[in-house]
Amino acid sequence: MTQRASSFTSHLTAQAYFLGLAAVNTLHGWLPFWLRPALYKVCGFDIARSATLQGGIRFFHIGRLTVGESSLINRGVYLDNRGGLTIGSQVSIAHDARIYTLGHEIHGGTFADKPNPVRIDDYAVIFAGAMVMPGVHLGTGAVVMAGAVVTKSVPPYRIVGGNPAVDIGPREGEPAYRLDRRYWLAH
Repeated sequence: MTQRASSFTSHLTAQAYFLGLAAVNTLHGWLPFWLRPALYKVCGFDIARSATLQGGIRFFHIGRLTVGESSLINRGVYLDNRGGLTIGSQVSIAHDARIYTLGHEIHGGTFADKPNPVRIDDYAVIFAGAMVMPGVHLGTGAVVMAGAVVTKSVPPYRIVGGNPAVDIGPREGEPAYRLDRRYWLAH
């Protein structure tokens, strides 16, 4: 196969993948909640049955996504799972939050992809419009305030806010709630 034919085949393969991913994102918004687990299985996602992923979420890759028991991910959230994304149990992610796991090597001449997984531990809270950048680990019970841009890991039970996010103080009390907001026709 010539180099030109190989390049064309590679280009077609990439286009087909992204068309399939667009179909997954569209289907996720249209499917009723009780059919979504079948889509997750086909996509290679590990999503707990008690987790709620509302419509309007955007996935960036097939696979590389784990969501724990009773976690709640609201509409408009970007789940960039290209570099690997693990979300624990009882995690609350508000609308329009963005979680990124892949950037680019800005100092290299090739602008190569630079994946770095994100881990969000149990009882963490991410409020509306916040951004979590590649490589960040949110510890158990960590809280990210609305609009914050988190570029560094957050220790357990700490609250961060701002751009870039800075430590605001401790989260008081031990979380004992269960996020049980599964509404039949919620999208």
